[in-house]
Amino acid sequence: MPELAAPAIRATAEFARRAATFGHDLAELERGAELVSNTRIPSMAALRRLPTATPAERAWRGRVYFNHVVAARQRLGQGVHDRLEAYAYADGRLDSADRENAARHFPFPVRALSVLQRTVAAGETWDVSVGGEHWGLDYRDDVVSVVNVGELRIAREACVVVRGTLLVLVVQRLVCEPRGDGSPQIAILPTPFSVDPAEGPLHGEGGADGVDGRDGAAGIAALTQPTLFGPRLVAPPGPQAADGERGGHGTAGGDGRRGRTGGATKTAEITIRELAGTLTVVAAGGRGGDGGDGGDGGRGGRGGDGAPGVRTIVGPIAAGRHGDHGGGGHGGHGGHGGHGGLVSNVFVCVPDEAAARVCMQAQRAHGGRGGCGGAGGDAAAEGRKGVRGADGQRGNDGRARPAPPVFVNGRGPLGHAGDSTIGE
Repeated sequence: MPELAAPAIRATAEFARRAATFGHDLAELERGAELVSNTRIPSMAALRRLPTATPAERAWRGRVYFNHVVAARQRLGQGVHDRLEAYAYADGRLDSADRENAARHFPFPVRALSVLQRTVAAGETWDVSVGGEHWGLDYRDDVVSVVNVGELRIAREACVVVRGTLLVLVVQRLVCEPRGDGSPQIAILPTPFSVDPAEGPLHGEGGADGVDGRDGAAGIAALTQPTLFGPRLVAPPGPQAADGERGGHGTAGGDGRRGRTGGATKTAEITIRELAGTLTVVAAGGRGGDGGDGGDGGRGGRGGDGAPGVRTIVGPIAAGRHGDHGGGGHGGHGGHGGHGGLVSNVFVCVPDEAAARVCMQAQRAHGGRGGCGGAGGDAAAEGRKGVRGADGQRGNDGRARPAPPVFVNGRGPLGHAGDSTIGE
């Protein structure tokens, strides 16, 4: 293994202790290595030891954990996850049913990363998310990302990001270079995919266009033979055979598919032991997928022309009637927009003297736009009873969900700053 450049700082006791928990060699870390281990922990008690919260911090978290955002879903399946996470990150209690549900998820997957010194360069994004592929899990299963850093420097136009992963981030010293645009140094973002039970892309697919109606056949003229005295009728047309055939109706456009629910933003704990500069943290919900547009209705078929009349030596033969034009197909309805994604609590702990230098931006999870209705199909032409199809209805916009509740040193929730554009 080649020698690594030595960092400019030394490991603190807490950094070394957390590194040892995951078998990360301190000597390698002090030579500049970044060590990662993908492991499983056996029990809820072991999971509870991953966050850094003190008993006092767990107590205040417990008082705010089931705020209006989290409490509203306690009767849903997500409520079980919330109670398990309240046990891990706060002072939550589990009843026998919750413990039985929790047992199915253990041993629980954990990705642990230790690095003594890390610089996120200008324009760089350090993504500390992790998926379940290392453990052969479904992409929707929860995984904890534990990140243990000695000194972290975040340059201008740089950011540390976690996307829809349970997070425990501990930084002994964080240095934030000044920036004037209000962009974040740390971003807690939703999964880049929907976690609802449906399948397919986030945005609903558009409906297929309707098929145009078939043009009607022209009427059959009387069969005549020319003579010196004028046309002689050879065979009269059959009943209504001289009339043009009606044009076929266009078929309706297909309905657009519904957009899926936005990605989920998971619980995060960010612990900074020393802060140099001003830290901006963004926590955003996932925007719902847009509904697909309805397909356009098919055009009505043109009615067939009636056969022309003819004057014969035995009398006139009337012209046939022109066939009615077919009606246009109705436009398909637009798909409904998906609802904004679920969000969870974000806890930020910094020294008391640094709390005023932490700026929070919490953005709610906006619903997706409803799809446009398809245009009704035109009749072949004006008159002759051809009727244009009705336009499809626009889909409903998805429902917005609240911003992630963010707490800094026990204060909060803080920092609502409009709608998330995640998923645009």
